[in-house]
Amino acid sequence: MLKMLSPGHRTFAVAIGLFLGTHICGGPISATASSAGELTGKVLASGQDAKGAAQCVVWIEGIEGGTVPEVDTVITHEGGAMKPSVSLGFVGRDFVLRNDNADFHNTHLYMHLAYQELVSDRPLHYGATVYNIPLPVQGKEIKRPIKPYHRYRTETGFIEAICNPHPSEKAYVLVFDHPYCALTEEDGSYSIKGIPAGRYPVKVFRDGVVTRLDDVEVTAGVTEFDLNVESIDGGE
Repeated sequence: MLKMLSPGHRTFAVAIGLFLGTHICGGPISATASSAGELTGKVLASGQDAKGAAQCVVWIEGIEGGTVPEVDTVITHEGGAMKPSVSLGFVGRDFVLRNDNADFHNTHLYMHLAYQELVSDRPLHYGATVYNIPLPVQGKEIKRPIKPYHRYRTETGFIEAICNPHPSEKAYVLVFDHPYCALTEEDGSYSIKGIPAGRYPVKVFRDGVVTRLDDVEVTAGVTEFDLNVESIDGGE
């Protein structure tokens, strides 16, 4: 359930639940639109202090085109964990998988298949394997391409990385074929720039769940859009 919390400042309460469909009225908008704006704000965690929620992904949908950042997605086994715990990935770039520990590790990337829960009595627990890469020695690094079918879609979903010998070590990757996404900072803040003016659906990933928010109207200049997750009250 979405709820406006303060006039003049676009703040909404969102329920964290899996969204199984996307649509934007009027169809996708070209990224070559003459006017562009910035969407900025915070993802706020629950609690009286409403602290910012780090390691969330915020993105908008309904734009065709746009140049993805020239940045690879690095996932490292370090200190008994996969780091970082949440990453962005971009089609055409690489997964860079590293072992910085003395122990044997592997990085098993699974793509969650949301539709399986609807059509199968025995859905795969983690989803379909994207890559399963052994990293037997410290300092080992292997690259694998990020392909178009790895991108986030409601029919598939995000990618979860798990170390099979150490299943408590895990991480998430959301792959996009556009630049209109952001990973929140430690204080929960985010910024998405270069957005063509228009009305778009907004989505947020937090703690392994994706939620679709109300649409946001982006204009030239800065549009503020805060996301408050203190109210878990149902969802799509």
